[in-house]
Amino acid sequence: MTISPIGRRMLRVEDRPLLTGEAEFVDDLELDGMLHARFHRSPVAHARLVAVDLDAARAMPGVVAAYAAADHSLPPLHPPIENDDAWSPPRPLLAEERVRFVGAPIAVIVADSPYAAEDAADTVEATLDPLEAVVDPLLAPDAPPLHDHHTNVLFDTTLDVGEVDTAFAGAAVVVERTFRSPRYSATPMEMRAAVAAPDGEGGVCMWASTQIPHRLALLLAELLELPLERVRVAAMDVGGGFGQKAHAYPEEILTAWLAVELGRPVKWVEDRSENLQASSHARDQVVVVRAAADADGRLRALDADVICDVGAYGVFPHGHILEALGTPSMIPGPYRLEHYRARARAVCTNKGPEGAYRGVGLPVSTFVHERLMDVLAAELGLDPAEIRRRNYIRAEDLPHPTVTHHRYDSGDYTLALERALEASGELDGLRRDAEARGRCFGVGIGSYVEYTGMGSVVFHGRGMVGIPGHHPAWMRLAEDGCVTVWTTLPAIGQGVATTFAQLAAHGLGVPVEDVRVERSDTAAGPGGGTGTFASRSAVSGGGAVKAAAGDLRGRLLDAAAEHLEAARDDLELIDGTVSVRGSPSRGVSVRDLAAAADGDLEPFAVTAEFDPQRTVYPYATHVCALEVDPDTGDVDLLRYVVAEDCGTVINPQIVEGQAHGAIAQGIGGALYEALVYDDRGQLLTASLMDYLVPTAMELPSVEIDHLEIPSPDSVNGAKGVGEGGTLGPTAAIANAISDALGVECNALPLTPERVREAAAKEGNTRAQRGSSPDDGRGARPENAG
Repeated sequence: MTISPIGRRMLRVEDRPLLTGEAEFVDDLELDGMLHARFHRSPVAHARLVAVDLDAARAMPGVVAAYAAADHSLPPLHPPIENDDAWSPPRPLLAEERVRFVGAPIAVIVADSPYAAEDAADTVEATLDPLEAVVDPLLAPDAPPLHDHHTNVLFDTTLDVGEVDTAFAGAAVVVERTFRSPRYSATPMEMRAAVAAPDGEGGVCMWASTQIPHRLALLLAELLELPLERVRVAAMDVGGGFGQKAHAYPEEILTAWLAVELGRPVKWVEDRSENLQASSHARDQVVVVRAAADADGRLRALDADVICDVGAYGVFPHGHILEALGTPSMIPGPYRLEHYRARARAVCTNKGPEGAYRGVGLPVSTFVHERLMDVLAAELGLDPAEIRRRNYIRAEDLPHPTVTHHRYDSGDYTLALERALEASGELDGLRRDAEARGRCFGVGIGSYVEYTGMGSVVFHGRGMVGIPGHHPAWMRLAEDGCVTVWTTLPAIGQGVATTFAQLAAHGLGVPVEDVRVERSDTAAGPGGGTGTFASRSAVSGGGAVKAAAGDLRGRLLDAAAEHLEAARDDLELIDGTVSVRGSPSRGVSVRDLAAAADGDLEPFAVTAEFDPQRTVYPYATHVCALEVDPDTGDVDLLRYVVAEDCGTVINPQIVEGQAHGAIAQGIGGALYEALVYDDRGQLLTASLMDYLVPTAMELPSVEIDHLEIPSPDSVNGAKGVGEGGTLGPTAAIANAISDALGVECNALPLTPERVREAAAKEGNTRAQRGSSPDDGRGARPENAG
């Protein structure tokens, strides 16, 4: 009898190197003869680029070379989007005739030290003829086009299902609201970085902090006109990605080109200001929604208009349609709906390009549908929990095809709500204590369902033909009897070295300690593979690991059958030993089989691919209890509970760690974070003094309850878990603050200034109430639930 590694709460094997300083990040690499690259970036948002003078930079001590756009012939980055509703602008690696956002690279300096390169970059003289900046996404459609296209609307699509107008005409209540999500940065601890070195005759090797090494290698081969077999990309230990490193950037391409051009290794590591300015942003959206409901609170119809500010360019390879497709498709949320109309537009502005960030549009859709539920509850005098109960898709109706063509696979949305409410416990004591101190107390709910682990069917159906959608896995038996695993999914903090080892050990029948998961490296096996994003590791990568483990297990059984002179069908492989069923003493260990191979282990090297044909849909309900100081706008999160279902839980500790980290980012998005531009397109929050991320001091203790209903559409029953925690906090916190103050909080982030203004408007401040801190009076509306 053995205990399966699936479901085992084991420590992450990744943690010891990280904690002891043995982990290897890109900036740790030091190669002989290494040069350092720095970029001169545009100080203005929009201008004609008249000339670039590099003479002073080239004359600086330590400078080896300096280049502007005229000094190279590399083609632009052009996201391959095949969608009739989209037009995709090419993105030059260095600015050519125009600059289109603050931070756009104009020139690159290469020197023998990062300091010399930085000093030289400051001497570059770029002659710029300023143009009017397009900053407001609502005005962008009518502004002069920023690209060689007839409009700044780069994507415009409409979905119309059912009888929307008829449903509105017969509704008991109709509400219309505008919801605003600011622009966010993923702010990984390690910023973008790459080291490139010449490799043989004309080849190049890159070590990168990336989520997509195989896709990056393919792009390098294309743009540098090299055979793919001459290009190698290896992922180092990655200090966070969150989607920001799921794209290929001009700086990475140029670093590889510089190494080939100069015949020496080149390192590029950006600083925090560059990261905030020039890496991808996300979630800058304005959503106008009308909702119709019956008198009993049942949702009849939704009509949404979604405008996504995608900045100056689309990111590679996802393009600019990522959020404009994702947000409107999930605005119906976990609720029954037959009549839905949505228009989505991606508009171009003079801001940094937008791309993926943990959740990719779904935090916005969750914010919208959960605020709508509370608005409808207030209009109808219903408890917010009750209106959700009346509208959830029932467990017995799953799988359920939605009006937006999703197929929700499995689960129990009502049960998640009840479990979260139950875990929240009795809140009256917290309420009385808050009110005794002159604080306003509120409770908020945030329910959601999300899509995870998409395959090529989804990406190519969207028109994102540059994303493969599948994953290979390679598995090899080593001479010591251990098994080594490679995948195309880099570790970015999500614990894949541990969970893939658990999945492989389970599939093989060996101890999990005998499985080693190596970093992603295009030299490990055949090319291809999608990368780490969209919560795909356990679902898609796990499917490839399971397939490879099944193949290798079969080969081990074949070898053992010959060794034991027994029929293969009579054998079983448990805890690393192949034995005859019913005769455990007659067996041979995997280690002995490796030794018997006498160095010829090629028969025990396997490759498998997996491409999910169906998407899987995790879900959760977040419940937040908080208090608000109406005089300062301070928000104190008192209790935070999550009931989630990510299907089969491979490792509870890793699942909870992923949820905690995502919730922290969601709380940051609810209360603190926003990339703010002025009307000239200048980024006002270009440092962590201005772009505020929460610390441990601002974060509450989080309680997580797992429902664990396996998905029938996942080969291992698991659903994605890495992104979900970001979806619930903005909705739950906004609903709780709205509950506390008796106001509607429909714009993020809910900073102290914004909360204080809302409190003053509703007469909640102490001075307006004419009360003392201990008068016991609250501000919670009766229908807030």
